Amino acid sequence: MHIVFDIGGTNMRVAPVLGESIGEVRKVRTPKDPSEGIKTFVTLASECAQGEAIESITGCVAGMVVNGVISDAGNLKGWEGTDIVKELSNSLGVQADVVNDAALAGLGEAYVGAGRGAKTLVYVTVSTGVGGALIRDGHIVEAGGVGSIKIGDSDLEGLVSGTAVRAKFGIDPRDLDSVEVRDGLADTLAGGLRQVVARWSPETIVLGGSMIVGINPIPIKRVEETLSKLLAGGAPTPHIKIAELADNGGLWGGVARLTQLRSSSGTA
Repeated sequence: MHIVFDIGGTNMRVAPVLGESIGEVRKVRTPKDPSEGIKTFVTLASECAQGEAIESITGCVAGMVVNGVISDAGNLKGWEGTDIVKELSNSLGVQADVVNDAALAGLGEAYVGAGRGAKTLVYVTVSTGVGGALIRDGHIVEAGGVGSIKIGDSDLEGLVSGTAVRAKFGIDPRDLDSVEVRDGLADTLAGGLRQVVARWSPETIVLGGSMIVGINPIPIKRVEETLSKLLAGGAPTPHIKIAELADNGGLWGGVARLTQLRSSSGTA
């Protein structure tokens, strides 16, 4: 049995791999304490396996993973410094493969979602935080740095994320029904995407996360219009698409990455 997972800043999702698809998804709130989180993950993975031996675990975490250790985990601060690869591998007795959550969600969108067929894809998630990754020819090339893009004196994440909306307006982002405010968020996001285009030159940008696909979302059409104006006379405007895999992008990315890892190792 192969297990895929997504340890996000708000929720943890774990699912079994069934052929080239995912089975029933187990979802819980992500514990703030990493030790508790590891125990919770092991419980969910065991439930997914239903008595079968677990052969591999492939997934992502809301932060960067360098030499197995979590860093820059804006919404999982308590997990920073955790050797997530070692902890998961030791807990289940199999080698864990763990990457950044935006990178794996982007791979999922390239594999079976809105980015199918795109040679160069950038996935940007606007949710509790902001993240992004470059996918080229169906493989993760680079991740990170999108949330920290500077817009004036502020980071993009500090301006358009769900956390930023809560801090500024004191409400759940789903209750942000002001068209004027949401248009302003769209314009700010477009300013960040202009820098993404300059950095990675994607042919397609897929936008996901609760601030994009949730209730009272940032309007994509406004993002497209503003980005087109900002790029006028310069780089071509990439296709802007809404993510199709909702909250399970990272899990589908796990399936894609598992397939790639097995192919590269010659494992059937």
